[in-house]
Amino acid sequence: MSNMQPFEDAEIFTDQGITHSVFRKGSGPGVLLLHELPGMTPEFWRLANWLAERFTVWTPDMFGRGQTPTRPESGRLFLRACISREIHLFAKHDPGPVTQWLRALSVKLFEATPGRGIGVIGMCMSGNFALTLALDPIVTAPVTSQPGLPASVPLRNLDGGLQMTTEEKAALAARNVDVMGLRFAGDRLCKAARFDAIRDVIGAQRFHEHVLPDEVRNPDGPLKYPHSVLTADLVDEDDSLTKQKLGEVISFLTSRISPEPV
Repeated sequence: MSNMQPFEDAEIFTDQGITHSVFRKGSGPGVLLLHELPGMTPEFWRLANWLAERFTVWTPDMFGRGQTPTRPESGRLFLRACISREIHLFAKHDPGPVTQWLRALSVKLFEATPGRGIGVIGMCMSGNFALTLALDPIVTAPVTSQPGLPASVPLRNLDGGLQMTTEEKAALAARNVDVMGLRFAGDRLCKAARFDAIRDVIGAQRFHEHVLPDEVRNPDGPLKYPHSVLTADLVDEDDSLTKQKLGEVISFLTSRISPEPV
């Protein structure tokens, strides 16, 4: 059975008035792993432990709930995220001040690990954060999985939004960094328009996009539609397409953050 236990090592990290716990495990080049809603679920910790077999993984608890959230608590966490001053779920161009805190954490991770750069994995709520952090040259392997922000609401179609200003998009385009993206074809939170927008910014050659058919999802996933490629909808079997995609994520990271080119 895969390891779904939380990391035991943790520290408190504060920057610009924002404070969160950061859980740490592993050795080697650094990977910043950002959780999705509803938080640090067992499937999230399974992913974190898989990555920690190969990398130094730091994962911040952005909801202050390090332990696994229960289903009743999940709704409260969503409401908390909606009104958070740190994370702007519905803003078209501004992901919120938490990205500045994450940027400071990224620098600390880079300075503490031996890689040529660091990897960042963002998922759903944090998926676009990987793009924003990729503006920094120390981030050499950004992975955005089912990026779900800005959230679309009735009468306000933001399916193609990236929570980046025009200037930030231009800076990302000029950085010449590869980006890996993953989503399910039938995902209602991360639609094709969002991947189209990423491709328009960085170009088809640098956007390594992976769109999975809906039928390969975990049939016992928590949502009615497929969504979480690397966590709740991943099928933990070696021949499953989702597990194979995890292997491709690891290869993407390794080739771009290892101390020596792979």
